[in-house]
Amino acid sequence: MLALQIDPAGPVEEIELPDDPALLRRVLTTRLGGSPDRGVYHRRALMWLHGNAMNEGLPPNVVATALASAWRGIDIGTSYFLHGRVIVTGAVDGDADDLEEELASQAREVGQVVADRALAWTAAPPASNEAAWAEIVQAVLAPQPL
Repeated sequence: MLALQIDPAGPVEEIELPDDPALLRRVLTTRLGGSPDRGVYHRRALMWLHGNAMNEGLPPNVVATALASAWRGIDIGTSYFLHGRVIVTGAVDGDADDLEEELASQAREVGQVVADRALAWTAAPPASNEAAWAEIVQAVLAPQPL
C-alpha cells in the first residue's frame, strides 16, 4: 500500500507497505523503532507514531506536527509535538489503506513549506523556537486548512 514516511530531519518520502495487517504491524514497528500508535488528524488518513517517542527522547517531528495542524485546521503544536519518525497511510473504516494522492500531495507541500522556512532561517534566524513554529503554522494554516 502507498504510504509516506516523515523523518524528523528529513523529507517526506513515498514508501510501500504490505497490505496484510499482521505484516503491516511488524513493518511499522521496525520502521518506527517501537510499538506503533495511530494518530487520527484527518478522517481519510492515519499517522502511525512511535508509542513512546517523547519518553525515549526522539526528536520533534516538525513536518508531521505541521501536517497534523494543517489537517485539523488548528495549531496542535501549542499543546504537543509529534516525535520521531511518522508513517502516514490512508484510512478506511479505521484500518490502514493506500494514501490518496490528494493527501500525499498536501503532506509533500507541508514538507516543502518547512524546508523553505529552514532555508530562509540560515540567512535570518527567527528570534526563538516559538517564533519559528509560529511562522510555520501561519504558512500552513493561512491559505486554508489542508
